[in-house]
Amino acid sequence: MRFSEQLLHHAIWLMQQMDRAPDPVTGHPRTVDMRRAVSAAYYALFHRLSEAAVEQIAPHASPEAANRIHRWLEHAEMKKICGEFAGPKLNPPLSDLLGNSVSEDMRTVAGTFLRLQDARHAADYDLDYDIRPSETESLIRSAVDAISAWQRIAQTAEANIFVLSLLLWKKWESSRK
Repeated sequence: MRFSEQLLHHAIWLMQQMDRAPDPVTGHPRTVDMRRAVSAAYYALFHRLSEAAVEQIAPHASPEAANRIHRWLEHAEMKKICGEFAGPKLNPPLSDLLGNSVSEDMRTVAGTFLRLQDARHAADYDLDYDIRPSETESLIRSAVDAISAWQRIAQTAEANIFVLSLLLWKKWESSRK
């Protein structure tokens, strides 16, 4: 089982614990479980996209080499790339490679990544973040939907360009200046 799948299963399991093992004092879902579930959902999508990068650029790499490639990918850069793919219209250099727009599935992947990263930052770092069970469930469902959307487009040109963007964006940005 891929690491991204393990993380997604963990997020779902934590969500299920909200009803099965509420806080013994308040009787409400444990905030820590909801926060960890959101974090795991984000990391599931991040690692699925990282796995896709390795699968595309180094499908026959040793496990050690694959792990090194995973480490090349940065959260901030992935956020930047997702911001480019989430909008209704692509800008150069992406529009030069793919035309003016991408599929709804690609926009789902990119937009969900952005939302999950913001939610993960709040869950992990904002002690005043008041997360609700319904929000937790919604975010986990969105991660499931985004990973499913990725699976539908994984063998397309837009997925290939997305993965290349993860590795080449800084170079593309500097060449446009």
